[in-house]
Amino acid sequence: MRRAAGYIRVSTVGQAEHGGGLAEQRDRIAEYCAAQGVELVEVYEDAGVSGANGIEDREGLPELLADLKKGAFDGVIILRLDRLARDLMVQETIIGHLRGMGAEVVSIAEPDLCEDDPSRVLIRQIMGAIAQYEKGLIVARLAAGRKRKRGADGGYSGGFVPLGYQVAGEGQEARLAIDEAEALVVRRIFADYLGGAPMREVAEALERDQVPTKTGRGRWASATVGNILGNEAYTGATGAPAIIDEATFRAVRTRRDQARRR
Repeated sequence: MRRAAGYIRVSTVGQAEHGGGLAEQRDRIAEYCAAQGVELVEVYEDAGVSGANGIEDREGLPELLADLKKGAFDGVIILRLDRLARDLMVQETIIGHLRGMGAEVVSIAEPDLCEDDPSRVLIRQIMGAIAQYEKGLIVARLAAGRKRKRGADGGYSGGFVPLGYQVAGEGQEARLAIDEAEALVVRRIFADYLGGAPMREVAEALERDQVPTKTGRGRWASATVGNILGNEAYTGATGAPAIIDEATFRAVRTRRDQARRR
């Protein structure tokens, strides 16, 4: 490997906006390349993207594949396999794509696991299955806890507060209430996307207009816009007040499905 691309990913919008995990992954990849004498051409990121998402449901990974096809680099470096995917089939599909295009794939934390040796393939697949299982347990626990907390009256179950909402009240009385200024941004995102703008252009327009993210520190990315467009909570489905009507949400989902098929 002479020239490499890095790939980094975090699962949640909160992590993406706070930079949680992304900076560490980027630094570790840069350190690895420097130590190995490999030129790091670019680092592609998917911020706020589930590890169960396939290639078509990401932003950074398709860009990486397109540049790999052009011959921009001959290797791909990740920090750990679970940054590539937390679904066994997705993991093996992505590795297959990369290697089929002639790229060497290196996991810094798990050396040699992306090779063809049957023992290494078995270990890699076992680790992928474990990551998938752990993800399933985490999702189930979080869902059960939030359901108990939310109950029938829409109580705030903790965690990252989506753009457009603020927490009103404390303790057991805490509820999500609409933040009118942020709700305008959410409605703008839905309207611009339905108006024909791709997610990347929506993000660029928000950056250009200096619209703050939820934390006020992060940058707008197409993945962040995509997470907002896919968050059913904005319809009131999770008990919070509705910011977007169901017809608008369904129209956005239809357009995104059509874009994925294309």
